[in-house]
Amino acid sequence: MTSRRPLSFQEIILRLQEFWAEQGCLIWQPYSEKVGAGTMNPATVLRALGPEPWRVAYVEPSYRPADGRYAENPNRMQLHHQFQVILKPDPGNPQELYLESLRALGIDFRRHDIRFVEDNWESPALGAWGLGWEVWLDGMEITQFTYFQQAGGLPLDPVAVEITYGLERIALYLQGAPSVWDLDWDGVHTYGEILKPSEIEHCIYNFELADIERLRELFQHYEAEARACIARGLVIPAHDYVLRCSHTFNLLDARGAVGVTERARYFARMRDLARQVAQLYLQQREQMGYPFLKKAPPAPASAPAPAPPTVETAEDFLLEIGTEELPARDLEAALAQLSENARTMFEESRLAYEALEVYGTPRRLVLYVRRLQPRTQPIETWVKGPPAHIAFDPEGRPTPAALGFARAQGVPPEALTVRDLPEGRYVGALKRAEGQPAAAVLAGLLPRLIASLKFELSMRWNGSGVAFSRPIRWLVALYGREVIPFTYAGVFSGRETRGPRPKGSPRIRLEGAADYFPAMRRARILVSPEERRARIRKELERLAAEVGGTVPEDPELLAEVGNLVETPTVLRGRFDEEALRLPPEVLITVMRKHQRYFPVVGPEGQLLPYFLAVRNGGRQGLELVRQGNEAVLRARFADAAYFYGHDTRQPLEAFLPRLATLTFQEQLGSMLDKTRRLEALAPAVGALLGLSEDEMRALARAAHLCKADLATQMVIEFTELQGVMGREYARRCGEPETVATAIFEHYLPRFAGDALPQTRPGIALGITDRLDSLVGLFAVGLAPTGSADPYGLRRAASGLIQILTAHRLRFSLSKALSAAASVQPVPVSREVLEEVHSFVIGRQRAALQEAGYRYDVVEAALAARGDDPAWAAETAGGLQRAVERPDWPRLLASYSRCVRILRKAESEGSLPAPAVDPALFREEAERRLWEAVQAVRGRVRPESPVEDLVGALEALAPAIDRFFEDVLVMHEEEALRRNRLALLWAVAGLADGIADLSRLEGF
Repeated sequence: MTSRRPLSFQEIILRLQEFWAEQGCLIWQPYSEKVGAGTMNPATVLRALGPEPWRVAYVEPSYRPADGRYAENPNRMQLHHQFQVILKPDPGNPQELYLESLRALGIDFRRHDIRFVEDNWESPALGAWGLGWEVWLDGMEITQFTYFQQAGGLPLDPVAVEITYGLERIALYLQGAPSVWDLDWDGVHTYGEILKPSEIEHCIYNFELADIERLRELFQHYEAEARACIARGLVIPAHDYVLRCSHTFNLLDARGAVGVTERARYFARMRDLARQVAQLYLQQREQMGYPFLKKAPPAPASAPAPAPPTVETAEDFLLEIGTEELPARDLEAALAQLSENARTMFEESRLAYEALEVYGTPRRLVLYVRRLQPRTQPIETWVKGPPAHIAFDPEGRPTPAALGFARAQGVPPEALTVRDLPEGRYVGALKRAEGQPAAAVLAGLLPRLIASLKFELSMRWNGSGVAFSRPIRWLVALYGREVIPFTYAGVFSGRETRGPRPKGSPRIRLEGAADYFPAMRRARILVSPEERRARIRKELERLAAEVGGTVPEDPELLAEVGNLVETPTVLRGRFDEEALRLPPEVLITVMRKHQRYFPVVGPEGQLLPYFLAVRNGGRQGLELVRQGNEAVLRARFADAAYFYGHDTRQPLEAFLPRLATLTFQEQLGSMLDKTRRLEALAPAVGALLGLSEDEMRALARAAHLCKADLATQMVIEFTELQGVMGREYARRCGEPETVATAIFEHYLPRFAGDALPQTRPGIALGITDRLDSLVGLFAVGLAPTGSADPYGLRRAASGLIQILTAHRLRFSLSKALSAAASVQPVPVSREVLEEVHSFVIGRQRAALQEAGYRYDVVEAALAARGDDPAWAAETAGGLQRAVERPDWPRLLASYSRCVRILRKAESEGSLPAPAVDPALFREEAERRLWEAVQAVRGRVRPESPVEDLVGALEALAPAIDRFFEDVLVMHEEEALRRNRLALLWAVAGLADGIADLSRLEGF
């Protein structure tokens, strides 16, 4: 018996059309204009607007010029085909419908890994955005699934569900073809035979031939035509010209002719057109009376919620919030909030329990309360009334004031009591609020608890208007064996949970709360994030060890992957060793960023040709899942190799001119302008750091090249490889190692805990880059405000401090900032420089306090030495040790007495003499203090370490104390008084330039 032939490309389309037609979708046709995605077809972007219901499905050839690879990549090209579905309003089960459509194509979820991975989509050109997922099949994105929130800059009500299938990628899996060009189109022709020649021709045009100036002119003409159509009220013609603008922009982008600022302007122009078209379309439909509303079935009437049950004994309570797949970070945030908010609300409601626990997976948030008492705790409160002398007459009889108060509180007058309060004796009433049934309290509390969960990005999905991270699809609320009835987001609570996604999410009935964890274990769902991470970590270690390797520590990736699955199964895949010719950082970035794979390294830290992936499901079909993930990674590495090959055809320096198209900041110019400023500023920074001639030459060359990799294909695709690729490409084109290393190091540290630059040219270039950004961006009014810091200036200042303090480099901030100001293209006022100076010192203040230094110690050190961060840090360390000495209070008291008398004398108009005159000494204590000061002056100077100052104070303390015992400082004879003040001034001045001891506690 022969196996059935896989579906051809053509048959996949026909199957999907048939399936969605059966779901009530109108089968539309591809649009007549070139579009970048099926979203841009008016059947989506316009029909999604307004209140009318709409279900549609269609194929859309989608053109993305920059994605072309001259037909050299197995699954990336400038023309691909999407199958677009719009469901408006949300039918309540769109994920299930989508998964059923995949089954119609023959995809068996038990033998494959289907995943919904967060992807928040937006189209700046259309003013459209939505929240949803990429759908992965064995590691490859095959669909984008989005709940449309806005189109044409207008909110959507009702929300539309958009499902966009990647037809070529689905066909690759079904047919097992090694590349898209080998796909069977119709049983006779291959995909390559039909489309490969035109794909290559389009790439030649997109990347080599398209004339930039003519394209810019075309954009202006298309924009003008769109506006003319809008002025005449012509919706579809206007939309057509918006699409032509969009495709023209994409061609300009593929030609590398669009800088950051220019991109924003193009987007703004297209977004304005799209908004006007959207408004025109809505006006048109409104004038027509929204005819599709008349075809919509009436909404079903909602049934009233039943009364809360009666529970007489302490029972376990379960709340499960069943959702569509939550983003990993939202799951973590929701669990933290659920734990805190539930404890607070239960306490406020006087609900007593033995233990409260929270658990969660991508599809469920779980609150489990052990032995929840059946009634809330009773509470007695004493309500204060009138003063006792007003409430009772001299014979002790209640007055009208007492009677009125008792009546208002609902108690007999004889129940009133008198209490002595701080403000006097008052009458009051003791009132007791009896406990309420916990079930009734929960019915009102649970909707508020769910509503209290907040997310960075939330979405609407149905007519309830509720916003949540992702749609809520079921609610379980069981108190013992009883359902707590409530409704939230249009969902009624019940006793049915859902099983795992790979098994079709079967309904699982729970008879009681205590059945929940056994039911989850039977379904092989691990509801504990800690348990999932532990299992994944154990399997990672085992599978890596089998091939003689280990997995680098990556808690962030482990946490993310653990929050993407309910039933984790780790698999090991292999890739071609040929890929190891690429820099390891590139391979690791591809694995980690795009696929959430763990790399495997050998005993010497070298990358091995293996990866570890985590599947959501059991071991059935694991070999197929492994093969699929290997194929995905093969294509990803092919893309990286394409970028690498493209970039290495020319030296790194050749990319410099393209930096002119990348805007750093509109008033500060392009990245090329920034490069020129770094070249101008670097010598001054190098001189402040005392670099040698060889180091200065390396610094100058590195400053010239350090931003060039931003224009390379690899860094454009993987921005986190900036600096890494600069180093790699510098090495390849023969630059000295010191230059290549400095290019990489100038970005360090990139994040908390990152390595610091180690070479002196790298240190100097990193400081130079940060100084330029800080001064320039402050000068144009872009200082961080609140949580807004788009240019990462807090990170830049912190990095500057870290570098200087870690390497103990003496460095004047004020001189460096002035040098940075001199190379800016905009005026930099003294006020701006002072603002930047204070900002950097503020970051050091925070860093020192986080390191455990006392706040007053930090203030004392920064007040004197804040201009030199490393020196300030060392001073804070020495001063911290000093204040921890048992004799420190005595030393500080002696010194502070000198300073305080000087301040008091100055306020009274008495100033010290210009110099101490020993001839005016009258007391032995004066002479001894002067001798002691003379003895320490030689070793305590403004540049001395703080330890020398502390030693001097220790030596001076006895003489200071004796001085104040024997000498009257404020003598009536002016010469004596001023001489004695001068002596104290000599003591007080010892701390100048070292630390401001007056900032210390106890001064």
